[in-house]
Amino acid sequence: MAVGRSLCIFTFGCQMNCRDSETMEAALEENGHTVVPEKYADCAIVNSCSVRESAEWKAINRLRLLTAKKKNGEDFIVGVAGCMAQRLGDNLFATIPGLDFIVGTGNFHRVAEALERVERGEKRVLIIGGEGPYGPQSRRMGLLRPSANVSISRGCPMRCSYCIVPKVRGNFVSRPTEDIIAEVKALAARGTKEIVLLGQIVNLYDFKRPRSAEGKSPFVQLLERVHAIDGIERIGFLSPHPCGFRSDLLECFERLPKLRRSVHLPIQSGSNRILRAMGRGYGVENVVSIVEKLRHSMWDCSISTDLIVGFPGEEESDFLETEKLFDAIDFDMAFIFKFSGRSGTAAASLPSQIPEAIAAERNGRLLERLAATSLRRNNLFLNKTLDVLVEGKSKKDDTIAFGHSHQGKKVFFGAPPSAMGSMVKVQIESTSVAALSGSILPQLVSNQMQPASF
Repeated sequence: MAVGRSLCIFTFGCQMNCRDSETMEAALEENGHTVVPEKYADCAIVNSCSVRESAEWKAINRLRLLTAKKKNGEDFIVGVAGCMAQRLGDNLFATIPGLDFIVGTGNFHRVAEALERVERGEKRVLIIGGEGPYGPQSRRMGLLRPSANVSISRGCPMRCSYCIVPKVRGNFVSRPTEDIIAEVKALAARGTKEIVLLGQIVNLYDFKRPRSAEGKSPFVQLLERVHAIDGIERIGFLSPHPCGFRSDLLECFERLPKLRRSVHLPIQSGSNRILRAMGRGYGVENVVSIVEKLRHSMWDCSISTDLIVGFPGEEESDFLETEKLFDAIDFDMAFIFKFSGRSGTAAASLPSQIPEAIAAERNGRLLERLAATSLRRNNLFLNKTLDVLVEGKSKKDDTIAFGHSHQGKKVFFGAPPSAMGSMVKVQIESTSVAALSGSILPQLVSNQMQPASF
């Protein structure tokens, strides 16, 4: 094997991409390489996103900055991985002169192979394809956090008209249950307190397998098994689909106390006509019913969503329906995007594309609503005591810690170093649109992570 390289990884996109970067880091370190900050690196990898055109341009601009080091005579290797790499393939070699290797979404565990082929003198290494059983999901065990993402599926079984994910992530494949449980147990043994299960449509995990005799879906059965693991104190999941939110999953929030009292429910539009054009497979009535049941059983349940404005053919009346739904649900948080046509998707060629100015105006209207609803929801927790997982220190003030509550709220508070990685109780004293602030209550800090990783 060649002499180990010092590498840095730039990650763009969602939590799935963050988890994929962990797999790459582990594969590299297992092969004698070292992951370091950029200023110490002699090799860089960009883990890219393709969900919107703007995300691709961010990755391309970063790659151009990195490959510029070659022009300065530096011995520097540059690679790209992830969704954009999968979508554009070897076309990226022409777009980014100086790019050394490309690794697709099904081959993150082979990034060390790509690097070493470049070191042996091979030009323009391309590793794409080879879809099959769920690939290795190794992780850097020395850099744990109190909360850890655990991938449970790859690809997407849906075919939404605007989405590029099925093309870049491939067919839907569920990871073997025993592999997931083994990873969670290993994390728990090292002090991780919270597990976030990840999948493009996380609640459709292993959906082709029959339900249990009690009518429980495979995803609910997985939640139960993770819930039973000693040391795990909180469980979340991203991102579910409304079509997979059936009664057995809704009931979990009442009988599994470790489940976070927060749900991210990607809705995309409040207009049934637009939802049909998007190919979402549900109506507004389904969404409202899910939210009503969640909030009925949990008054403090935090609901967040994804919304797209300016979808082709969206009339003002359609957008007013989205505003109406927004007000009815009272979202704690929303990720609001202007429609971005992606080449290769059905929506990119639909007639009645919406002018940028109209989409921007609608986007602004929803953002104004979001600021008001987020603050109103956060104000519900004033003077309340919340259980918070201490995850790190503020970048601006290292005497201030931060973490997330059971309701998914970001909370800032003063805390001693010994609190890191523990569950603490925080009295909420002030709120903003984005976060809560308060004081940690006097108590014995227990369950400290070993080793500390802050």
